[in-house]
Amino acid sequence: MSRFTITINALLLSLLAALHPGRAEESPTYEQLLKIDVHSHVFEDFPALNDLFRRINMRTVNICVPAGDGHLEQMHRAANELSRKYPELYPCIATFDLRRHDRPDYAEKVIAWLDGQFALGAVGVKIWKEVGMEIKDRDGKFVLPDDPRFDPIYAHLAKVGKPLHAHLAEPIDAWLPLDPASPYFSYYSKRPEWHFHGKAGVPSHADLIAARDNIMKKHPTLVLIGAHLASLGHDLDAIADRLERFPNFHIEVAARARNLVRHPSDKVRALFLKYPDRIMYGLDSMWKPFMREKPPTDLERRGYLQMLELRYREDFDYYAGQGEMTYTERQVEALHLPRSVLEKFYNGNARRIYKLDAAAKHTAQ
Repeated sequence: MSRFTITINALLLSLLAALHPGRAEESPTYEQLLKIDVHSHVFEDFPALNDLFRRINMRTVNICVPAGDGHLEQMHRAANELSRKYPELYPCIATFDLRRHDRPDYAEKVIAWLDGQFALGAVGVKIWKEVGMEIKDRDGKFVLPDDPRFDPIYAHLAKVGKPLHAHLAEPIDAWLPLDPASPYFSYYSKRPEWHFHGKAGVPSHADLIAARDNIMKKHPTLVLIGAHLASLGHDLDAIADRLERFPNFHIEVAARARNLVRHPSDKVRALFLKYPDRIMYGLDSMWKPFMREKPPTDLERRGYLQMLELRYREDFDYYAGQGEMTYTERQVEALHLPRSVLEKFYNGNARRIYKLDAAAKHTAQ
């Protein structure tokens, strides 16, 4: 789909609204709109955070990841406990160890592990960029996410109706020279292990995107969520193309509004208007006390809460607001999405795709 086609659709919708002013939708306030952040990593029973969520009408999908850092079971215990105590606030997503892929009973054991997590209430499964960008076979070759050894797992997820939340690849900047103008300059400067520019023998960005596409080709009934604008934040037409080709493909925007604001606002808005049932809100905040040498202090907890609320409100101003605004020190035009689109983006799609209402009842029993 071309940029021209997307823009024409947006103009047609605007024209229809102008012809029928009585149908204009009143924008919801920040507190009125139920908001579901589909991408968080929270692993502590944090009363002040619970209070914040209730005050601002927020929930979050709590994601266990990464799987290979030695905290797999500890992470799931914390997530499961939060989900059990607060099923509406913290539905959780499980993950699995990708590093044991060469064991003969690998898929069987992973499926058994995931079924155990589903019984505890997990609403989906996450895989992370370590597959494709870090994990290697015994011969030193990178293991790609469409490796046949994962196919029985993907097939099982499709069979039991659990979506695959996939952070595969990285922004295209990871394969480009470091550029101070890039929104990811600081990240890749400090984490060179994820910066692939100039490194021999590594998969390209296109290789990893193609591998994810191949998962959907092999498993067309699998619901797959492309985390972080599906690692295609530089190319909205490429996102639209995949939404057209793969009817069970969805995206979320966690940590990637910084990409959206670099595109013309009319084109971003047009994407939301064209695919209102396929895009979900997320932030990608992280609170992992078990990774710290010392427990967090009350001051650190307050700082986290302040950051979180500021980010949530800034995002809402961008998606729901109107006119010029400053987003992360960049002057942009707010999207002013219609209420019906905001409802789907902020809660309706997540509730449907992850079956959150049913999951909350199941976990609470």
